[in-house]
Amino acid sequence: MNRPASRGGAPSRFVRGRGRGGGGYRPYFYFRRNGRVIPAGGNRQPGQEAAGPVADAAEARPPPTRGWNRPASKRGRDTHLDCSFLRPENYAAPEDGLHVQSIAVDNPKACPGWRLYFLRDTYTADSELARRITAVEAHYQRNPQKYDFVRIREQGFFKLPALGIVHDEQLKQVWPRLTEDLREHPLRTMSTLAVAMHTVVLHHSLDTNETLATRLESTLDQYVPPPSRIRKIYVRPEDFTPVELTTGISQDRVDTLFSVRGIVSSVGEPTYSIAWQSFRCSRCQAEQAMRQRGTFQPRPYLCKQAQCVAKDNFVPLRSSPYTRIAAKQIVRLEESSLSLITDHDSILPGEMDVELRHDLVDCVHVGQEIVVNGVLKLRDLGEDVATGAGTSNEMKAYLKAASIQDAHHKLREFSERDLEAIAMINAEPNSFKLLVQSLAPEVHGHELPKAACLLSLLSGGDGGVNVLLVGDPGIGKSKILQSCAQSTERGSHVSGKRGAQSAQRLGPTFAGRNKRVLQAGALMSASSRGHCILDDVDKLASKQAVLLQCMQSGEINMPLPGAFSTFLAKPSIIASANPQRGQYDEGRYLLQNIHIVPSLLKEFHLVYVLLDKPSAERDISLTAHVRALHAGAKKRAQIAARYAIKPKTSHSMCEGTFYEARADEENSESDSIMEQDYDLDKRLELLGEDAELDLLPPILIKKFLAYARQHVNPLLSDAASRAIERFFMELRGGGGRTGVQDAEQSQIGSGQLLCLIHLSQARARLDLSNTVTPQHVRDVIALLTESITQTSIKAEECGGTGRRSRRVPAAGGGGRGSQLRNFVHMMQLRAVALGRRIFEFEELKEIGTRAGILTGISQLVEIANMGGHLLKKGANMYEVVPD
Repeated sequence: MNRPASRGGAPSRFVRGRGRGGGGYRPYFYFRRNGRVIPAGGNRQPGQEAAGPVADAAEARPPPTRGWNRPASKRGRDTHLDCSFLRPENYAAPEDGLHVQSIAVDNPKACPGWRLYFLRDTYTADSELARRITAVEAHYQRNPQKYDFVRIREQGFFKLPALGIVHDEQLKQVWPRLTEDLREHPLRTMSTLAVAMHTVVLHHSLDTNETLATRLESTLDQYVPPPSRIRKIYVRPEDFTPVELTTGISQDRVDTLFSVRGIVSSVGEPTYSIAWQSFRCSRCQAEQAMRQRGTFQPRPYLCKQAQCVAKDNFVPLRSSPYTRIAAKQIVRLEESSLSLITDHDSILPGEMDVELRHDLVDCVHVGQEIVVNGVLKLRDLGEDVATGAGTSNEMKAYLKAASIQDAHHKLREFSERDLEAIAMINAEPNSFKLLVQSLAPEVHGHELPKAACLLSLLSGGDGGVNVLLVGDPGIGKSKILQSCAQSTERGSHVSGKRGAQSAQRLGPTFAGRNKRVLQAGALMSASSRGHCILDDVDKLASKQAVLLQCMQSGEINMPLPGAFSTFLAKPSIIASANPQRGQYDEGRYLLQNIHIVPSLLKEFHLVYVLLDKPSAERDISLTAHVRALHAGAKKRAQIAARYAIKPKTSHSMCEGTFYEARADEENSESDSIMEQDYDLDKRLELLGEDAELDLLPPILIKKFLAYARQHVNPLLSDAASRAIERFFMELRGGGGRTGVQDAEQSQIGSGQLLCLIHLSQARARLDLSNTVTPQHVRDVIALLTESITQTSIKAEECGGTGRRSRRVPAAGGGGRGSQLRNFVHMMQLRAVALGRRIFEFEELKEIGTRAGILTGISQLVEIANMGGHLLKKGANMYEVVPD
């Protein structure tokens, strides 16, 4: 017989009674699920015989062609359907299937809060569970300095570090598998730990003198509230499980304790609902609680006491601990791990939804990096409305949070293999060169910009360094930024090529159907010692004001209806920009080439111009580099086979050319640092003898940088402080160099001084050194002077003051006198940046081209030679005369 059609809307799930009319046998209870009728008695085990003559007749009868047990339809459903999915043990989350509709509050005297934690079990004094509860109570009482019972009663939760309870020998004798049980059966184990704390807190409150005031009776002049019972206490376990990747989620990990580390990318709106309602019987005064679900609030229809037959007049109790309001919030976590390399253009980082309840609601904010310990659950995704296809069998994992820790105070863990590889990298004589060449190895011939980006990755937080790369398209700026995004410990990547879609991802926004979900933008996701990588920042014109505010004040303002919110965001910015006309025009200012406001350009500490100039030597080197890279000569083999642990002899710091010893430094203190013969670009360049250099993979660079930032906090030595002071005074005009004073006095301020200190600390951190030496300062001075030289005559006049202000005559304009002044000034800056005075004629020609002089370079060189600005040292060799 066919099942009756439903009357409007979706068919009901549960039907009671026999079918209408005569016909075949229909069970007394049956279910309707997804258009199928399933009998309640159809879940017999194999081999089990049906009871009764009716069942025998039903089995002897052939299956009808239509009805509740009809054959498989076109969708491929089974002929005989079993309702075994109704059993609690076959749920995706078995412990959720143990829900009961109502409970009687019958707590034993030995465990007053039993029914708050165990709804179905009956307390037995000599059971294994009772002995464990007693042992945990003894542990709490032996360690009163670790557990504040008064505060635990007020807050309703307590933290349980693994270090304090795992090594308790007396507890081990009773409960040796505490850690294993917490990992495999977290809900029941946490209930055991919590009910023990509930008993200890109750006994402690009875023993204190604070309960004396509650024993007084109310009078006409003074009201004394009645004593309140202790509500449910929640345990927050910490450090019981290692942090794992979301890729390790499997079927056997469901309903077990799982830990994941990530950044809060979005936060939902908290919801509040009543979960349990307590009632008191007006006849026997017994208390019972009923679970509340949906909009309909059920009430008891029968007293739970066996001797009482009351069926009505149940009084609701609002102040009972068994009347509970459930607070719930869903947040989304973006996974962050040292073992995870994310390609932001093609692969997104792993995400996981986290369910917060009770006191964990509103304990996190967007952009915060946290470690979540929780129970791994599965939820049904439901039916796909867009395609119309049923996806009821598709499940998604989420975490039911048990505790949350701030990752800022939780150190990263490194394996023995990681530490060995880090030691091998540090043992390399020129580790600075190895790391610079391993960062974006496809880009060749731009070592100084790569070195600046590498040092920026080693800084962060209050000591962040902002870097801007400007140059011709196709020169490799995007490759450098992608490599930085893969190597940073915590960062975000935004590409301006996607237009308005990328601009919206820069700051925090509201999303969702009702605009109730707050999403963290790229700036907030990379805040707090992170890096925000911005490709084509000039195309983010609509959000440059948000970026400027973040770089200036470290905050992001967001208007709300009737309110105004402020979010803290202090990321380091590594950005790139392309020229407006497709190719960089050296005859124009820097701000005329790129579409960036002057105030935003001032916030970048280092600016590099990458030009694609024809050069025979560089083209030959680039060709050999590409051939070797694709031929496998520079393969990324395991570095453990080549590098041996040996004392650090840093050739990258150029010992011997810059202050042979401390005594020589004291004697030559009057000499300028800028006059030392030091070319960092040549020392970082990939030479022919480096053809067998094994470049480092991005995952190893990421771990090395994370280890250096976490464990190395260098301090400035006296010699390094004096070197920074002399360099700063020279650029400010205090050293008597009038040429530098005229052109660079307005460029250097307190911001550049802080940048110089932070870069020096990052350079020492790269060598795993706890002290900043003058050699580290010398490398940083070379990077800073190169940035100043490249942008000194290409930046537009930005104002009277500021870090990036340029007050220089227009390049290529005026008569021969203005061209000579520009050319001489450019030669002096180039000599300061490279640390040498001897130049070839081709180099002087390139300097003149940068100064905007396109014709008459030979005549200008002769005029400079006759005027005493140049000295001819040989065939096509000239020496720049300093001021």
